[in-house]
Amino acid sequence: MADESKPITKEPTSSGEKVAPKQQRTQVATIAIQPKHIPGKFFSNDENVLFESRPSAWFWMKGAALAMLVAIVAAVLSLWKWAPEELDIPYVSPALSGENGDLVQLAFAAIAVIAFIVFIARWLRWTSTVYAATDERIIMQMGILNKTYSYIPVTMIEDIRLTQSLIGRWMGWGTLRFSTGGLGGMQGSNAKPRADMVWKAVPGAMEVERKLQEVMDIRVKPAR
Repeated sequence: MADESKPITKEPTSSGEKVAPKQQRTQVATIAIQPKHIPGKFFSNDENVLFESRPSAWFWMKGAALAMLVAIVAAVLSLWKWAPEELDIPYVSPALSGENGDLVQLAFAAIAVIAFIVFIARWLRWTSTVYAATDERIIMQMGILNKTYSYIPVTMIEDIRLTQSLIGRWMGWGTLRFSTGGLGGMQGSNAKPRADMVWKAVPGAMEVERKLQEVMDIRVKPAR
């Protein structure tokens, strides 16, 4: 039987003109979302937000969770001298009831306060870090009191690298590195693209990378 398959070709428009970039952008606009963390006034009127998220809490808050655990344990131990006598902890109870008991109690209280401050600082840093991508640029917001907004136009991105650890693949997050074409590190054959912006512990990193590649296909490739 003869092979009747034919290559699929795209029919030209009736006017014979190429689709305008603005019309191409509407293909991406159908998946636009409403930003929750970055103020809406930061975006232009015709800019469509495709992705916005904080880093994964599982990655970012590991140290904070440990600090909170230390704070709770230290706070309990600092008050242990008032616990019933039958609740005796080897080494700790004698130290608290000894002649230097007040100093030991103060040390536990200080550890609790420091660990709690570490937890608050880590939590604030996590809540103030936001990644966003639109059909025009990628954005990173940082800063607890003073906000810093860094962004790169999509048309300037030359390379996107996604890396995932074993835990990252299991949890669904990864690190995205965006480069605009400059080289960093070693020169010659070992030269690597310089990461102009790094998103760490991005939730759904593969899906985010796919969305950005689709935007680049629409916004960048037709212009080349």
